[in-house]
Amino acid sequence: MHYFNQAAGGLMPERALHAITAHLQREQHAGPYAAAQQAQPQLQALYAQLAALLHCQPADIALTTGNTHGWCAVVGTLALQHGDRVLVAPGEWGGNYAMLLQLQNRTGCVLETMPCTPDGAIDLVALEAMLDERVRLIALTWVPAHGSTIYDAVAVGQLCARHRITYVVDAAQALGHIPVDVQALHCDALTAPGRKWLCGPRGTGLVYLKPGFAAQLQPMTVDHVSCPITAAGPALRHDARVLEQSESSIALKLGWLAALEEAAATGWPERLATIAQRASQLRSALAAVPGVTLRHLPSAPDDCAIVAFTVQGSTPAQVQQALLRHDIQVAASGMGFAPLDMQGRGLDAVVRASVAWHTTPADITALLHAIKALLTHSAQASTAII
Repeated sequence: MHYFNQAAGGLMPERALHAITAHLQREQHAGPYAAAQQAQPQLQALYAQLAALLHCQPADIALTTGNTHGWCAVVGTLALQHGDRVLVAPGEWGGNYAMLLQLQNRTGCVLETMPCTPDGAIDLVALEAMLDERVRLIALTWVPAHGSTIYDAVAVGQLCARHRITYVVDAAQALGHIPVDVQALHCDALTAPGRKWLCGPRGTGLVYLKPGFAAQLQPMTVDHVSCPITAAGPALRHDARVLEQSESSIALKLGWLAALEEAAATGWPERLATIAQRASQLRSALAAVPGVTLRHLPSAPDDCAIVAFTVQGSTPAQVQQALLRHDIQVAASGMGFAPLDMQGRGLDAVVRASVAWHTTPADITALLHAIKALLTHSAQASTAII
C-alpha cells in the first residue's frame, strides 16, 4: 500500500502491536488489575517519553483517549461567562468550532475569527489591536486539518503571554510532524492524539497543562484518580492529571509507548527532516501536473506534510476511490475539517495527501501516475460525451 493518510492515522510499528497483544494476554492470565499494576513502570516511561517530546515535565501531561477528549476536557472546563470573547483562526478544526458554538450558546461568550493577511497568515498587528480585557481565550489549531497552512503558533503565544490571555493549542496535526516546544509556545494547554505522526493506536492522546493552569479549570467529571479521596474529603489534583480518569486501556498506552520508543531510537530530528523533505517533493511534483490545483494558502511552507489539492474533472471523493484501486490511500476532506476557511474560499472538499517518515519517492511516483491516469480517463470520457 502507498499510504498518504498520516494526517488521519499513522501506521503502527510491529512492536506496538506486540506490546498491545502482550498486555491483553497478561490481563487474561493475571487479571486486569494485577496486569495494570505490573505495567506501572512502563506507564511512567510513557509520560517521560511525551514530556521529552514536548519539553516539559511528566506531571504536566495527562493521558486521554484522543484529541477531542483532551481539547474538550480543557476548553469545556474554562470559566467562560457572558460577553467573554473567544478568538479562533479561520483554519480551526470543525469539531473544535462546533464545541465553541455550544459554549457560546450555553455561556453567552462571543466567538470571533482572528484577522489574517492576504496570504493566510495570522495578522499579528491587527490581532493585537483587537484585544481587550474581554478576550479570555485564544484557541489555535496550529496546523489546519485540510493542510491550508501552518500558523505561527509561537508568535501568537508571545502575544497571549503579554496580554495574559489563556492560550490553547490544538497540535493534532503538528506533534510528530514539526518540532513542538511548549515552553517556546507559551501555551497554557496543548492537545494531541497518539494516532497520527506519533504512530500510536487509536484511543490514545495527551493534554499538556502549564504548571499552575489546572487551578483555572472546573472539571465536570472527576473520579478517585483526578480527585483523590482523603481523610478530609475529595481533593482535586493540582497537576495535569486532574483531567485523567481511572477507566482507560492500559494495552493501548503500552502500544503507544512502544511506538514512541521506536521513534526515539531512530531519532526524532531525522524523522522530522525526512517528513519535510518528502512533503516538499510531493508538493512540487503535484504542482507540475496539469489538471491538478494545489489548495494551500500562500503562507503554507513547502515542507508542510499535509498537501491539499483538487483534480480537474473529479470530485475529491472520486479521486479517493480511484486511487484506492491503485492501492493508494488519501483522504477526501470535506467542509467539516475547517468550515471557516473552506467556506471563505468557496471549497466544498479537497483531496488531502499527507506524508510520513516512511514515505518513499516510489510512493510519490505511484501517486502521480495514478492521478495522471485519472486525468486521462476523465478527459477521454468528456470527449466521448461531446
